[in-house]
Amino acid sequence: MFSLLSIILAFFAGILGALIGGTQTFICTGFVGLLIFLLEHVGVDTTFLNEALSNNLFLPCIIFNAAGLATAYAGTKHNIRGVETSRSLAFTNDPKVLLVGAIGGVLGYLIFAFENYFSFPIDTGAVSVILVGVLGRILFNQEDTYNKKNLDFLEKASPSFWGFQFLIGLAVSTVMAYFAKETGLYTIGFSISALTLIFALSDPAFPATHHTTLVVGYAMAQTGNVVIAIVFGVIAHFIGLIFGMVFNTDCGTHIDPPAVAIATCSFILFTLF
Repeated sequence: MFSLLSIILAFFAGILGALIGGTQTFICTGFVGLLIFLLEHVGVDTTFLNEALSNNLFLPCIIFNAAGLATAYAGTKHNIRGVETSRSLAFTNDPKVLLVGAIGGVLGYLIFAFENYFSFPIDTGAVSVILVGVLGRILFNQEDTYNKKNLDFLEKASPSFWGFQFLIGLAVSTVMAYFAKETGLYTIGFSISALTLIFALSDPAFPATHHTTLVVGYAMAQTGNVVIAIVFGVIAHFIGLIFGMVFNTDCGTHIDPPAVAIATCSFILFTLF
């Protein structure tokens, strides 16, 4: 259901997203999500936190979308690349940057609400993040649309490279599948993974895992089968990896690879199971 109040909040949340920075907003999302899980575990009523923070202000399809679109725009006007979503845009002192962030927040919410209204069998937040990212690339990209160097690398990559990536996906998926099976907490891995991106602020090589943990959680919730969950987790890892290397790394704007993995795998899971 569309809500005027939610649209207004998304507008101002979008401004905050531009000020905070995309990666930082997502870390906040992870922190809030984990805090809510912990408070619910000890019996605290978290209705307000869920409605005001987790499902509104720090909803990635609102605040991260805002930061991503604002960064793409800032890359055309200021000393920043449009793909650098881990930077606050406060340095620009440009109200237009904040307004683009506000538009990104509203667009993100409207896409999200539209999908939910029609009950699309997919992670609607992920689709919103993808579509706003694609819009940013169409409107503001000043660099390569895709990374030919990485595409060539993937075509010739050694078994060692693929083995290394397989072990990462397998390890994250197995741990998450076991945890979800034992606890029934299917989405807490997403919050934990989001929070761990705080390490990526100081080490750009630190990997994102939230697409893997969320897909594993979805698979466990839909099937209750650990093996299926692990398989989908590994698939999600490789979708995020390959898409990111070809369409995000060293490109001009940010199109979120984890969102692509989450949308793809969730559509398959929600449709088949």
